[in-house]
Amino acid sequence: MYSRDYVYVRRYNVDEENNLMVLVSRAVDHPNVPEDPEFVRVRTYESQMVIRPHKTFDENGFDYLLTYSDNPQTVFPRYCVSWMVSSGMPDFLEKLHTAALKAKKMEIKVRDYISKPTEGGSNSSGSEGNASIPNQDHKGEGSCSPLQMDYA
Repeated sequence: MYSRDYVYVRRYNVDEENNLMVLVSRAVDHPNVPEDPEFVRVRTYESQMVIRPHKTFDENGFDYLLTYSDNPQTVFPRYCVSWMVSSGMPDFLEKLHTAALKAKKMEIKVRDYISKPTEGGSNSSGSEGNASIPNQDHKGEGSCSPLQMDYA
């Protein structure tokens, strides 16, 4: 099975009164992102996520609800679908939860993706993040960070 690639837009809204964030994404075509023959372009994709922090968005801990739909443009045998639903996804989520708990015990600091980096490479919020900013050389001239666009 070939790897998939997605070109999508994401809109978000922070409802400070109700302490919620809503993110909505959908697949789009973009003239600056041509298809690569090594990948299958997913043309039907949408997701919605509602995030509610336990206290504030600046503190650790939140609950979320995610709905997701895409067309991977392939046929999965019924036994594969049954395995994904009954074992694969629950197992993945359990491993993800365990890794998050281990990371919490290790007190790994993660830089807020919205914080602006300063010239010295640290973010403006003053957090002691150990995570590095990903190399963005692969982005084209038309790309924008979450800081630059509300609709990115």
